[in-house]
Amino acid sequence: MGDEQWFWDLVWPDVDGVVVDGVEVVEDTVRIDVHAGQRAVMCPACGTAASRVHSTYTRRLADRPIGGRRVVLRLTVRRFFCDNAVCKRRTVAEQVEHLTTPYGRRTQAVARMVQAIGLAVGGRAGARLAGYLPVRVSRDVIVREVRRLPDPPSGQVTVLGNDEFAFRKGATYGTVLIDVETRRPIDLPPDRTADAVAAWLADHPEIKVICRDRCSTFSQAAARAAPDAIQVADRWHLLHSLARAVERTAHQHRACLRKDAETGDLDEPTEPSDPAALAALIEPPEPADPPDGQLLARVRQWHTDIHELRERGWTISAIARRLGRDRKTVRHYLTTDLDQILASARERRPNGHINRFKPYLQQRFPAARPTPPPSSARSANAATAAAALSSPSTSRPSAPAPPPPNHRSRSPAPAGSPPGSCGTRRA
Repeated sequence: MGDEQWFWDLVWPDVDGVVVDGVEVVEDTVRIDVHAGQRAVMCPACGTAASRVHSTYTRRLADRPIGGRRVVLRLTVRRFFCDNAVCKRRTVAEQVEHLTTPYGRRTQAVARMVQAIGLAVGGRAGARLAGYLPVRVSRDVIVREVRRLPDPPSGQVTVLGNDEFAFRKGATYGTVLIDVETRRPIDLPPDRTADAVAAWLADHPEIKVICRDRCSTFSQAAARAAPDAIQVADRWHLLHSLARAVERTAHQHRACLRKDAETGDLDEPTEPSDPAALAALIEPPEPADPPDGQLLARVRQWHTDIHELRERGWTISAIARRLGRDRKTVRHYLTTDLDQILASARERRPNGHINRFKPYLQQRFPAARPTPPPSSARSANAATAAAALSSPSTSRPSAPAPPPPNHRSRSPAPAGSPPGSCGTRRA
């Protein structure tokens, strides 16, 4: 018995008061029957010692593997009466310290192992790795165990990075705050509004640099709560915006690119490009629209009205009803910088990209008109048409006169009837 107790002390070095009743090996599983040897437990509600046994039941707990086999503990648990009359709890189930947790299906040692796997490789890969240990857990179990870990303490943050993320894409969004120096997340505000970010910044005056995207919400929050902090556009959003601009430009000129690809001959040696020809292709962009342009003025007015109503506390739905706009449009004006909205409005201008080609189109338009017939052919056609109209055999009979606008049909009056008679009436 002493040797067996020495072995179980090695298996559970930090667990006291557990008695092993039996061990059974079934295929690749080791089943161990145990029970707690304590005589009384403390009520978690009132702290009174409980010693009267109410009932017993069996719990199945997954433990660390032994010899390459899974271990299942069949723990006999006693439920005690709480004799405190003022306590709300009537019964108390015993827990083994350092071994069990309330409602847990794994021992604390296995829970720590699963958390370490989840932190190292994540859910899907962790579930595959745990099968070789062997510990049977799914990816959802790994994620739940990781979420039970307390948040690590965050020190003083001087360089802050913020961005939005989706709890549910298209419905609910939040903000993630990251310590750029340690590259670790430090907080998750519940929404992506300027008020939530400004409130967090007001509680952390040590922020010196704010790394953000081009969203106007974060810029307003930084200007309101941390006016002395330096705002920096992060590298990922700059590259992402550049890639989108290049893709949009290539899509607009896809016809020219496709034509060059089809007509170009890859076998012919390419001649060195002429710098003057390349400079002629790269023309300066068109000047921006004047501030009093109709479209841009309307966009600026909408942006001002939407933000004024938002500052008064109006909801997005109320603003949409008040201004006659869609809720998605109102949300876009609230979360997007005005310069970006104006740039999109310039791209949607009618005939905005055709102005540079107007002289060429006006030059080619007269040449594209259909050529009229010569004067001799026109005179011959006119003489033929006049002769056809003047010939009595080909003249068309005159069309009958339209009937009178009466809704009832009447038969013609018989001969000799007095004037005004309508003939026989319809039965």
